[in-house]
Amino acid sequence: MATVMATGNADMEIAAVELVNPRPDANVVMIGCGPGVGVVAAARRAPNGSVIGLDPSAVMVERTRTRCRRARLEHLTRVERAAAESLPLTDRSQDAVVSVNNIQLWSDRSVGLDECVRVLAPGGVVVVLLHTWAIPNALPNDEWVTQLSADLSARDVRVEPPQTRRFRSGPAMVLLGRMAE
Repeated sequence: MATVMATGNADMEIAAVELVNPRPDANVVMIGCGPGVGVVAAARRAPNGSVIGLDPSAVMVERTRTRCRRARLEHLTRVERAAAESLPLTDRSQDAVVSVNNIQLWSDRSVGLDECVRVLAPGGVVVVLLHTWAIPNALPNDEWVTQLSADLSARDVRVEPPQTRRFRSGPAMVLLGRMAE
């Protein structure tokens, strides 16, 4: 499963980091980091910052640690077992919060979004990428994305118009928001 996630989501993880466009000293948290492709990509872009990979799966945490060690980036990364609903981070400490293909798995999206906003520094960015085929069936894709945008906007995040991009593994919704300064 980890290999499938690493290859299937790799271009999405890299695209998410490109959207963040982290400064060299940025602090970035990757929620639901899976096997760590995005963590490594972010660490390479922020060599004077820090990248935190969080995942509720002990297997994925270990895979990410291994990937960081092999890339010789473990000094820039911290990887922990944690869920979006309880981020082990201080308030306003992160320049970017990234979620690729996992927001639909959060046990309580509202609490998870509250946590994302809590840890986001003023002017920080939120990036959410999600395969359109993974969006819950409860609402049509456009309604689901509209609701997610509204949920972020209600938390003082300025959300850009959602986009759909094609990736190797299929089309995905791309949402980018910025916290007020």
